[in-house]
Amino acid sequence: MNQRRRFLLACISLVLVVGSACTGGGPGEPSGSATVTLTDDTGTVVEITGPVERIVSLAPSNTEIAFALGLGDRLVGVTDFCDFPTEALEIEKIGGVEPNIEQIFALEPDLVLAIGGEPDPASISQLRDLGVTVLVLKPADLDSLYHDIELVGKAAGAEQVAADLVAEMRETVTAVTSVAAEVPERPLVFYELDGTDPSRPWTAGSGSWHDAFLEMVGATNLAGDQEFAWVQLNAEEIVAQDPDIIILGDAAWGVTPESVAERPGWDVIAAVQNGRIHPIDDNLISRPGPRVVDGIEQLAQLIHPELFD
Repeated sequence: MNQRRRFLLACISLVLVVGSACTGGGPGEPSGSATVTLTDDTGTVVEITGPVERIVSLAPSNTEIAFALGLGDRLVGVTDFCDFPTEALEIEKIGGVEPNIEQIFALEPDLVLAIGGEPDPASISQLRDLGVTVLVLKPADLDSLYHDIELVGKAAGAEQVAADLVAEMRETVTAVTSVAAEVPERPLVFYELDGTDPSRPWTAGSGSWHDAFLEMVGATNLAGDQEFAWVQLNAEEIVAQDPDIIILGDAAWGVTPESVAERPGWDVIAAVQNGRIHPIDDNLISRPGPRVVDGIEQLAQLIHPELFD
C-alpha cells in the first residue's frame, strides 16, 4: 500500500488505557488556569496548566475530532493528510508520517493531539522533551473512541460539547444496530482496501474496525477469519468464496464497479452478477473520529437497502 494509505490505516489502533480527568473551563471555551490532569491512551499522565488556545493535530482523525468539538479555530498545525472538513486545508501543514518537530515547536502549541502508532514514539518523546504537552489518542473500538472525544473535550474546556457529540453518536449507532440485529440473513461481504494489485488486493481482517462494523450492520466479513487486521488475499480465494457484496474502500483511488467486474475470473462472483459492487468513502471507516457513525450508516444502507433508506 502507498504511504498515504498506510498512514490512514495506521490511524486505527488497538489498545485503550482508560483515563481519568479533572474538569477545565466551560463548554467550548479554553481551559481555565487550574491544572487539568489527564491520562492518555498510552497510560501517560498529562498535565495541562493553562488555557488550550493553540492545538496541533498529528492525525486526520484528531483534526476531525477537534472540529467536531468546535475547536477548529484553535488548530494552528495539521498533517499533510488532514483534508476534512475543508477548513483543515487552510491550516499550516506540519508534515505527514514524519512530522516536522522544529516546525511544531515553533507554532508554540498548548496541546499536541497525537495518535498511537503514528507518528513514531520517538517523535512524541522529542516533543515532550521540548516541553510540549502531547495527548496520545489510541482508540480500539467505539467505546474507546467516545472516551477519547470526551478526553479532548476535558483537555480543551469543551466537556459539554463532547458529551453532546458522544450522545448523538451513540444514538445513531443504536438506531442502526437495533434494526440490523433482526436481519434474516447475513450476506458475505468483501471489503477492498487497496486493489492496486488486483490479483492480491488488500482487505480488512479480524481486529479491524471494518470487521467490527460489518458485524454490527448484519453482514459477514469475507476476511473475518484472517489473523491480522490488514491482509492481502489471492483473487482466486476471493472468487472461490463468492461474496454477495463487494465494498470498494479504494474508490477514491480510481477503482470502480466496472473495473472490478472486468477482472479475470471475477465475472462468476454473485456480487458482480447481481450488481452489488458499491463504492464508499473509506475515511468514514478508517479514521477513528466522529464520522465513523456515518460510515456505519452507509454500510448498513449498502448492505441492507431494503431496511435502511
